[in-house]
Amino acid sequence: MCHGWCGRRAATKTRSHGVFLGALDFRFFFGYALARSPSVGAPMRAPTDLDTRLKLLIALAADDHDGRAERRPPRLRHIGEGGALQPFNFREVRLGTSNAYTSLLRVLMTNACSFNCHYCPMRRDREMPRTLLKPGELVRVFLAAHRRGWCQGLFITTGIPGRPAHVMDDLIQVLELLRFKHGFRGYVHVKAVPGAERAQLEQLTQLASRVSLNLETPCGQTLAQIAPEKNLFIVGATPDSDRAILGRVSELYGRRGIHHTHFSAFRPIRDTPLEAVPETPVARERRLYQADYLLRRYGFAPDEVVFDDRGNLPLGLDPKVAWALTHPERFPVEVRTASRQELLRVPGIGPGTARRIVTERPATVPRDLRDLRRLGVVTTRAAGFLTIGGRRFADVRWAEQMKFWGPDEDVGRYHAVYEVSPGTFR
Repeated sequence: MCHGWCGRRAATKTRSHGVFLGALDFRFFFGYALARSPSVGAPMRAPTDLDTRLKLLIALAADDHDGRAERRPPRLRHIGEGGALQPFNFREVRLGTSNAYTSLLRVLMTNACSFNCHYCPMRRDREMPRTLLKPGELVRVFLAAHRRGWCQGLFITTGIPGRPAHVMDDLIQVLELLRFKHGFRGYVHVKAVPGAERAQLEQLTQLASRVSLNLETPCGQTLAQIAPEKNLFIVGATPDSDRAILGRVSELYGRRGIHHTHFSAFRPIRDTPLEAVPETPVARERRLYQADYLLRRYGFAPDEVVFDDRGNLPLGLDPKVAWALTHPERFPVEVRTASRQELLRVPGIGPGTARRIVTERPATVPRDLRDLRRLGVVTTRAAGFLTIGGRRFADVRWAEQMKFWGPDEDVGRYHAVYEVSPGTFR
């Protein structure tokens, strides 16, 4: 699954919820900020056992007060059962490209859905317990967890029972309660649903810190095979190649429709039409992330990414190393004179490291690998692709480039079937 992050700046002066970009024609998304939350009192002592926390939150969903609900509404009767997708979890996430982290309460408003997507654990025809949180209940649960110091922000996703517009209304109501009634100014990430109205997306981007959209496949033809009721990336669920996936991602970047992308390797779910489809190697997901980073941060063009004869990224090599090995005429790069763009093409040198080298070398000339390590170069990867004052420190085995035409790592792999998808809370 490919998740496109999008957003726009909040329009009012009284809120600073962060920024982000819509999939229609909203302008741009430039990172995201975690605004300060109003004081909610001293944090309460948190149970150390995660299960205890989740059970308390489940109880809070059905009760106005801290404590177990005496009676649970019928729509919440399955909320704690193992057969249902657990509606809450906590996760530490990094804020953009910074080194700052925050903890999120991740909430699934409902696991009921009118769609029948072949890969999804929540598909309409799958036998499983269903449950639903109302907007007020979700807000109460989050604020209780926030008061206890268990989380600083909120991530909301949901199934789509009934009309998508009604689901979007519930998501907007959650945000309005948090922002206007309770004055919460912190980080809230909401996953928009397919079929949302334009005005609803506009409102959502005004209230949330970040909005994301799911793109199950790179084209409508293959989408119809796995999600026949959707008209709008699950990596490996269809025959789509990495070339096709990255081509669509690059197109969206070019239209400034998204800021960055997340990928989920396909995982076969029990009791779905795709249960017998082999699991996609996690390495493929990782390679797509690396190739996406080359497009966004390293100045690579889509046609510079190296694919095998099936249009997929080599699993055995980092995409940047694969490119370097197929372009021996571009190496070695002389560290003392190379431009920032030339340095960015060297494996083991990232954008920040390239900038530091160019900035510091007029005053401090690098003399050996130790100097480069001080600047942030991963010398175990870079040594064979550069020189310092004409001196080489390692030889590149150019024949190694043949390695990435080898067999995929999932050949002969045991076929596992799962209950949930790794992309549910992404």
